[in-house]
Amino acid sequence: MASVFLSYSRVDRPKAQQVAAALEEEGLTVWWDKVLKAGQTYDEVTEGMLRQADVVVVLWSTVSVKSRWVRAEATLGERYSAVVPAMIEEADRPILFELTQTADLIGWDGDRTEQRWNDFVTDLRHAITRKAAKTTEQAVTARPAADTASAPVAPARSLSDDGTIENTFWMSIQSSTDAADFAAYLKRYPAGHYSDLARNRLAALEAKAKAKTPEPVIAAAPVEKAPTRPATQALARQRRLSMLALIAGGVVLLVGAGWGVSLLLPSDVEATETVAEQAMDPVEPAMVDIAEAETVARDDTLAVAETEFADAVLTEVAFVEPSEEIVAAPEPVQTGPQRDCSICPEMVAVPGGTFQMGSPDSEPGRVGNEGPVRSVTVAPFVMSRSEITYADWDACLADGGCNGYRPGDTGERGEMPAMSISWRDAQNYVDWLSGKAGRTYRLPTEAEWEYAARAGTQTAYWWGDAFDRTMVSAGGPKASSGMAENAYGLVGTLGNVREWVEDCYVNNYSNAPTDGSAVLTGSCDLRIIRGGAWSDNAATHRAANRARVSRGTRDRKIGFRVVSSDAKP
Repeated sequence: MASVFLSYSRVDRPKAQQVAAALEEEGLTVWWDKVLKAGQTYDEVTEGMLRQADVVVVLWSTVSVKSRWVRAEATLGERYSAVVPAMIEEADRPILFELTQTADLIGWDGDRTEQRWNDFVTDLRHAITRKAAKTTEQAVTARPAADTASAPVAPARSLSDDGTIENTFWMSIQSSTDAADFAAYLKRYPAGHYSDLARNRLAALEAKAKAKTPEPVIAAAPVEKAPTRPATQALARQRRLSMLALIAGGVVLLVGAGWGVSLLLPSDVEATETVAEQAMDPVEPAMVDIAEAETVARDDTLAVAETEFADAVLTEVAFVEPSEEIVAAPEPVQTGPQRDCSICPEMVAVPGGTFQMGSPDSEPGRVGNEGPVRSVTVAPFVMSRSEITYADWDACLADGGCNGYRPGDTGERGEMPAMSISWRDAQNYVDWLSGKAGRTYRLPTEAEWEYAARAGTQTAYWWGDAFDRTMVSAGGPKASSGMAENAYGLVGTLGNVREWVEDCYVNNYSNAPTDGSAVLTGSCDLRIIRGGAWSDNAATHRAANRARVSRGTRDRKIGFRVVSSDAKP
């Protein structure tokens, strides 16, 4: 008998396999690979395992929370076993399970020494112990009926007491207004207990949706709907331009004839100023419909002609929107990213300064190894604008460096961050880069990394205290060109991939240096990684978040960036 039943969406199968393998290493038996033998049906096997399991682990993800089948398994799990759910992606849990304590395995990479995993396994063992105690108690208190004639008649089971996958699924959709729910039921149970009812509901919903489909719209005359104000202004402008061409000849004649008349006027200058003053008068056009515009164009030709003549004098018949006339002040010239050589990464200058390193007790998501908060002074340095990309790494390989290691042989390369890089691999890259650039490159110290990631802020993220998924990558890594810049011009510091720093791991900052240098004592086989990766939760993306990883680990969510504090030759 499996002590753990693992419920998950098949989209999350790789993560389920990782969780199952780790649980078995903890000494637990797990039923998770839903492969059926000849003659077996999914429901009979699943229901049997659900009844026998001591605990049901439900992996909630953006897909599984919407899966009726995972919800059905979780519901039956609560009926027959204990349920211990775990979040593997940020998602809204089903309402039924909102109040159930849920483990946080978002971004967990299989490390069985991680505290979150240890807490999760502890919860599982407690649930298994409670289930065993409950089973024993039921066995002790159960009394065989000595006289079957006098035994009370068991009440008839209601529909809601029918503990089958089919019934549980039907109960969850019977009031649904989504045709896809009934289609899903019929696909699994074409001859099920509720198949006729499901077909009727499906037909009714499809008919209702068809009835709501709008009839094709026949293009109507424009006069049926008044244009917006910009459209009215554009129409008036177009008509005025057309009319200008018609009256141009007349204007020429008028000017010629008016030359003689102008001799009788007090002053040519005075007349010109009068016209200019009239033209400079701001005229706010009224909101009118097309019919009204045509009436104005037809019945007030003289007024339009005068206005057009004045506009022509001032703008030479070039009608420019006000927004186009405003010239923005030039931005101050800034020194952008620079390279030390043609195949070196882009580097950004980071000014020195003093900041508060770590997170306060009040920061949501904080863990104990992020404190105590202390003042740290960092000297100026240069840092790679983004994580080292595949293009950067491939340049090292082509030049005979990086120990010949080629990470990520599949998928997109180029400006994507180089992944599956160990701390040792990163050291090989900086050794090669130092030889090409003429100055010493290295991994950033933990203090330098946090100082650069914060970019002058003290909030949880460089953009504020609230997590904003649009500022980071999600669903997969991004090319460096697609990431938002912080105030120092760095991209990807709080997202994309996690990044190695130079420091050995210590579990707090009590004795850490305050001059921005690296910690080189403590657990030096464990090195620090910083910043969140594309599948990590909000807490992991915080500027103060830190984790420890063995320096030989090559994980697809870990990369690095480089720094130099040497003067450029």
